[in-house]
Amino acid sequence: MAVLNQFQQYSQGENTVTNNVLLMLSNLYEINPKYYEDFIKGLTEDYDQYEVIPSFRQQIGNRGNGIIDGHIQIKASKIIIETKLHGLEWINKLVKYSESFDQNEYKLLLHLSSTKYPQIEIEKIENRLSELKDLGKINFHSVTYQDLVDQLKELANNYQFEHYLQRLNEHFENYCLGMGLMPRSNNVLRAMACGQSYDLNIKHQFYFDLASRGYSDFKYLGIYKWKSVRYIGLVENMIQADWDEVNGLNVINSKHPITKEQEQKLIEAIRETINEGWGVAKGHRFFLLSDFTRTDFKKTSPGGIFRVRFFNLENVLNEVSTDIKLIAEQLKSKTWE
Repeated sequence: MAVLNQFQQYSQGENTVTNNVLLMLSNLYEINPKYYEDFIKGLTEDYDQYEVIPSFRQQIGNRGNGIIDGHIQIKASKIIIETKLHGLEWINKLVKYSESFDQNEYKLLLHLSSTKYPQIEIEKIENRLSELKDLGKINFHSVTYQDLVDQLKELANNYQFEHYLQRLNEHFENYCLGMGLMPRSNNVLRAMACGQSYDLNIKHQFYFDLASRGYSDFKYLGIYKWKSVRYIGLVENMIQADWDEVNGLNVINSKHPITKEQEQKLIEAIRETINEGWGVAKGHRFFLLSDFTRTDFKKTSPGGIFRVRFFNLENVLNEVSTDIKLIAEQLKSKTWE
């Protein structure tokens, strides 16, 4: 029996996709307005301006004319979404939608598609929007369905006790995968944020994550820290395994049959990672990397990333080489937001 999904999956028109994206956002708000606010802030990395939760304050100055006893405020805001299944909207048409904004509000214009505008096009759009001085600042973001899925997944990981949020996350990801809205390219780079595990990730050329976190297929994994993808490697194998010193390595599943060399590499990496205080003995998936190469693929916008960011290298590079060392060298001259 098929599992019911709250998102309608029998039509792929742009209106249907837009409806399902809005349904996801409205359901997220209904579960908890804070989750919705965190989602938008994480998606745009604009943590200071966008608010949907009232602020409650007392004894507030009345612009130099007395003191207000109680003050409740919600900042005015408007989000406009232009949806395409796989292509990019004409810039003139996209900029025209800004006519619906009002001056005294937070303004967010989102272009949603399976691909992003090239950086030069984004700059062109931002320049066009900046010319509309009567409206004030308009924030523009080119967003993919993968971005929506990744941000919702990160939110669900942060609030694992929230049953309805977990179900929303699962249903929306399955919907986007089922409708082919996620990148199917063989040149997808998954950049993973590394904090204190950075040295371990570099030394053992691997990455570990909770097995409960879903993932779509990708070819390259990037190690991100200090506002840049510092290393990239080919994904040699993805292995879910448990470990203890008595019973050894228990491989639960793997993308490819695990070789003796991979098994030994993984055991050494897990042992040192546990010794460093990481609880990876159970419930984790390990990404083993080959052709591990240093690069410097810089993020130019403020703030970091929420755990993961996907790049279709076909949209970043003019031509994707089969030589990962050449890819790493080319990425040093590229930037992203």
